[in-house]
Amino acid sequence: MVRLALDSLADRINSRMTSIAALNAQQIRDLIQSLRDAGPSTEDLADSRLNSRMKTFLDSLLAEQEEVLYVFIQDIRGDIRWESIRRGMELEQNHFSRILFFPRNPRPPSLKLPSLTTPSDTLTDVIEPIVLNGQPQLIVHLGFNDSLLENEFSVLRGVILRRILVGASIIVTGLSLALLYVLWLLKRAQLVEAEAQISDRLAYLGTLASGLAHEIRNPLNAINLNLQMIEEEVKPEANSELSTLLRGTKQEMGRLARLATNFLTYAKPVSLQKERLSVSEVLGEVVRLVSRECQERGIGLILENPSQPVEVDADRDLLKQAILNLLVNAQDAVQDDKAGERVIRLGTSRDRNEVQIWVRDSGPGISPEDAKSLFKLFYSTKRGGTGLGLPIAQKIVETHDGKISWENQEGGGAEFVIHLPA
Repeated sequence: MVRLALDSLADRINSRMTSIAALNAQQIRDLIQSLRDAGPSTEDLADSRLNSRMKTFLDSLLAEQEEVLYVFIQDIRGDIRWESIRRGMELEQNHFSRILFFPRNPRPPSLKLPSLTTPSDTLTDVIEPIVLNGQPQLIVHLGFNDSLLENEFSVLRGVILRRILVGASIIVTGLSLALLYVLWLLKRAQLVEAEAQISDRLAYLGTLASGLAHEIRNPLNAINLNLQMIEEEVKPEANSELSTLLRGTKQEMGRLARLATNFLTYAKPVSLQKERLSVSEVLGEVVRLVSRECQERGIGLILENPSQPVEVDADRDLLKQAILNLLVNAQDAVQDDKAGERVIRLGTSRDRNEVQIWVRDSGPGISPEDAKSLFKLFYSTKRGGTGLGLPIAQKIVETHDGKISWENQEGGGAEFVIHLPA
């Protein structure tokens, strides 16, 4: 684009020189014609009166046109009839003998020549024919100072270059914004496609889970009923071994029932029924649910109340489920710690526009190997674990536009934090 603009500027300079040469040739022709019309003696090009008037006229042309260094007129035989050279540029006439026009040895209308007076500059010799009595009889040569002409157009060049720069900047900015928008659309399309695929998988998984849970629960209910009847017939003190087997069987059946329930909970779509909740009240309800179990397992459960009330818009049952899953995970962590105290602390706080609900345990913490798969479906480090507790909690929290973070504490144990918008 810049190249085209500069080429256009060069064309305008050449057009300017051609126009000046044509205008001067026309004035010279008019002068000759007027002198011829004034008297028959001036028909001869060698007439002294014509020579004097032409010399004066050529000198006046140089005085009026600063960019012209010289002007001379040759006849069709190649002889120079009249000339005028700007003072200080007399060396340029050494070019005259090799730039003359001859019918048998024509030359282009303009020639670039090195300046003999100022070697760093160039000049352009432009020719224009003068037609008298219907025949070309004279050739006008004008030598133009290229530097002066370029200086005259330098302002125009600057304007053109600035406009090109501004236009290019606008185009580049527009293309950059368009590219960013296209990239955003592609990213958005990928996210939408991924979400659609996840939704399809979850919908299929939900349908499968519903059928599976139904098929599992029916025989489990029948087996439970039969086991209860057997327990009523068997006296524990009479057959302790059989009683132990029955209790173990019931526990495994309960675990299988919980697995089916958790699988169904994870697979089915989450429907929120939000309300304004006091987080402390929700935590108190969760503590009451697990306090007896923690007491039986020798685990200290401490609820730390916030200094100021903390409220959040959430689904009460689902939020309780997410916190409960984190508590169960913490129970298993401290249960594995054979030495030291077994303590779980939970509480809430508010930081700017975010509500934080945290659960801290005094267990061994999370190893780097387990950290890589912490929220993966069906991943569990404990025997008999379903690997659904943390994924279900994460799904519930993300449905509330929140997230779950975790870290190992310096004094031992791990901390899980639920982050929800206030």
